[in-house]
Amino acid sequence: MSERPKVTIVTPSYNQGRYLEETILSVLEQDYPNLEYIVVDDGSTDESPEIIRRHEDRLAWWTRQENAGQVAAINRGFARSSGEIMGYLNSDDTLLPGAIATLVDELERDPSLVLVYGDSLYTDEESTNVGYLPSREWNIPAMVRRCDNHVVQPSALWRRSGWDAVGPMNERGYYFFDFEFFIRLSALGPAKHIATPVSTYRLHAESKTIGAPLRKARDHVRFADEFLASDEVPEALRPFVREGRATAHRYAGLYFHEALETREARRAYLRSFRLHPRSLLSPRALALFARTLVPRAAIRRLRALRRRSSPAPSPPS
Repeated sequence: MSERPKVTIVTPSYNQGRYLEETILSVLEQDYPNLEYIVVDDGSTDESPEIIRRHEDRLAWWTRQENAGQVAAINRGFARSSGEIMGYLNSDDTLLPGAIATLVDELERDPSLVLVYGDSLYTDEESTNVGYLPSREWNIPAMVRRCDNHVVQPSALWRRSGWDAVGPMNERGYYFFDFEFFIRLSALGPAKHIATPVSTYRLHAESKTIGAPLRKARDHVRFADEFLASDEVPEALRPFVREGRATAHRYAGLYFHEALETREARRAYLRSFRLHPRSLLSPRALALFARTLVPRAAIRRLRALRRRSSPAPSPPS
């Protein structure tokens, strides 16, 4: 039997010592025979370096750098890698048993694929399964128009040939850097969704999914006005860019409002309306814009009342 292709997994780590060992073990315990695992600590001040050192004899390489951000850590790891197939796993997520073999099987079965991805399971701070997180089928025009990444990132692997052609990840990005990479990758070939969970996706107070609305708002604006408006978008997708930019600004408005930046929220909605005037016909869009006229003090009082009367939130869908 021929040797399986080498797979590189990179884990960027920053002050996630509570979860990091579980992440590392989920990769090292994969039943895949040709694995290169790299960990880049991004200047953690907690116990993360000590945790990594406990496993360094089983790592291909690890380093500790001054804090430069998640994307810089990912890029640095991949710059030291040699795998034919690549993916990254954040330090609060895990791979499920057999994940790498399952994804590589699909890439070997169809040489035209540049990306393969599966579903995930939501977990909480105690690693308890709290829900199912499905990816969606690969529909790149819809993904651009709706500013909506159909790929659950920890469940994805891609070919090095794709990375060499359209990488690295954009270090200006915060929330959308993986989505930008997948959009660029789409110009090179098809992707495939496997409807089975291959990773866990952790929800906790410090995760991007739950927190940091202001940073998410600003990254939606950057995504709309820097990436989608640039030549980096494959030519076949450019007819969908204007609507996608409008959608990104509308989401920015939601996150600005969540962060109580009501003036910035209004600007984002107005930008969305200018880019896609038909959205003015939507009662929901008009209602979202109207609530940015409410004083911030009133919003705070209303939110306090809701917190006292509402049950705990469910995982996002």
